[in-house]
Amino acid sequence: MENIEKNTNIVVTEEAKKRELSGFWKPLVRYIAAAMSIFHLYTAVFGIPEALVYKPIHLTFALVIGFLIYPSSKKVGKKIHFYDLLGLLISVGSLVYMLLNYERISWRMLYTDPILPAEFFFGIASLLLVLEMTRRTMGWPLVLVALAFTVHTLFGQYFPGILHHTGISFPMFIEHMYLTTEGLWGMPLGVSATYVFLFILFGCFLEVTGVGDYFIKLATLLTSGSRGGPAKASILASGLFGSISGSAVANVYGTGIFTIPLMKRIGFQGNFAGAVEAVASSGGALMPPVMGSAAFLMADFLGMPYIQIAKAAILPAILYYLCLWFIIDKRATYLGIGCYEVQDINKRDLLKQTYLLLPVITIMGLLILGYTPFYSAFWTICITIIISYFNKDTRLNLTRFIDALSDGGSKAVSIASAMACAAIVVGAINLTGLGLKITSIVLQLAGGNLPVVLFLIMLITLILGMGLPTPAAYLIAAIFGPSALISLGVTPLSAHLFIFYYAALSTITPPVAMAAYAGADVAKADANRTGFTAMRLGAAAYIIPWFFIYSPALILDGDIVSIVFAAVSAVIGIYALASGIEGVIITKINWPLRLILIVSALTLIKPGIATDIFGYLVLGIIYFYQRMKKVDKGGDAVFKKVNA
Repeated sequence: MENIEKNTNIVVTEEAKKRELSGFWKPLVRYIAAAMSIFHLYTAVFGIPEALVYKPIHLTFALVIGFLIYPSSKKVGKKIHFYDLLGLLISVGSLVYMLLNYERISWRMLYTDPILPAEFFFGIASLLLVLEMTRRTMGWPLVLVALAFTVHTLFGQYFPGILHHTGISFPMFIEHMYLTTEGLWGMPLGVSATYVFLFILFGCFLEVTGVGDYFIKLATLLTSGSRGGPAKASILASGLFGSISGSAVANVYGTGIFTIPLMKRIGFQGNFAGAVEAVASSGGALMPPVMGSAAFLMADFLGMPYIQIAKAAILPAILYYLCLWFIIDKRATYLGIGCYEVQDINKRDLLKQTYLLLPVITIMGLLILGYTPFYSAFWTICITIIISYFNKDTRLNLTRFIDALSDGGSKAVSIASAMACAAIVVGAINLTGLGLKITSIVLQLAGGNLPVVLFLIMLITLILGMGLPTPAAYLIAAIFGPSALISLGVTPLSAHLFIFYYAALSTITPPVAMAAYAGADVAKADANRTGFTAMRLGAAAYIIPWFFIYSPALILDGDIVSIVFAAVSAVIGIYALASGIEGVIITKINWPLRLILIVSALTLIKPGIATDIFGYLVLGIIYFYQRMKKVDKGGDAVFKKVNA
């Protein structure tokens, strides 16, 4: 979805890659994208068709729109070329063939009945078109991964050692990918066509009805009485909207253009402001109720209701944002930054517009009541449309309604192509059994040692996330990672959440920290420095997954007493961690004390009586030592501004 310009620090967003259409093409794309949204809303009401009908229609819409709005390269300019139209026509032809021959394809005997020439042609063409669209929207990394797994599938007989297999014939490969629901039409594309699309559309309706703007104003007002208010406002606004939008980079640009300048205005340095926004936006993928498309993939993998995953993720997500909140507070204290006075936000108007929170309350309520994300998203969209009529400024007329539908269809192109490309990888792994082999390699390298296995899986997932979008990184790692962890006694939910966290953290992990680089772009700050600052501010997210592996109480797995004690000690531990990272409790502390404080934080985050007692003692001693130093100096400590 985003790439970095060569030799620059500027993030190229999905919007920047699109053609600026004019003339006949602009309304055509608008209405095709709107038709895509209408189709998905229709299926939400009247039911989802068979997989070999529904998924090809979803992908064809995405490819048709994609070939019209995404150029093959920046050099070709705004003009739509013949090869774009050729890709479009072949995509439609493949769908038409699938629909006309659906019954025969559904009843054919797999790997026994011959593949017809038309099926062979459309199968190859569909795979190539998906790879090309992924390249146009996401860049080369995911495409190269898919090609690597394809080569291994077709030529496994030439690979050495554990990677060796007998090889899969090319016709069998095409049949598996195009004529079954285990390849191109597999689970990843199904998630894109159901949950993900409706949540993308939900986000578009929130934008057009002004809910996103309301989040920012409300967050700014609520934090105006706190030290470093605008930085804390970014936590509330970006965390809430980022959970719904599903894109950390898009959220940085959406809310960061407001919060980052305010942070700089009151005294925070640009790289710190950009990092705060990046960490807050990236946390949206970890924060229920929505958590992004990777969480829906997790629900399918585990075969459990999505609400159970959201429930398990709530405490770790709160700890993530609390750590950022505490760090901001410590930095504001050290720099002498006080409260921010809000002048351009009318409290009375905000109070009158509290109904704009109804969509968020609705989706949380429906998910808690046990309804599927698909059902919940649809009815929340309906509620959003209804509340738009409460105010003449947000009221949806036909033009704005079609705009929202069109925006939803256009935004779905990149995620649909990425999911289809990831489905190629999954299909290839299923054909060769490579997932089990990678699990075996990881276990052999680690010698069956759980901490080593955790470290290897964390490293692999972070590396995957640096080049791939979060859903694809999670999907590939989830094929081998959980089975290795489960074999060592880890619960399936803990194992998948562990991988999910590190797949999501790639957006703030250098050298490819996309959200951080977007924050640096808005803040006009150094990208690398902002990236490493973001990594430091998001430190809790790198630590917490290790602890919920060993202590399931942190994901609300256990009795109420153990969960409460785990939550209380973890919150205090997060406070100690933030103090150690920032080097401030009451006054500035030196590095030895900071390291001791971080150790005490780790013992507090990990539930357990012995570790908690040790952590409380260390934190208490350092706190009272700082308090005594402050008293000895006579009054409040004097803080000086430093380079953030």
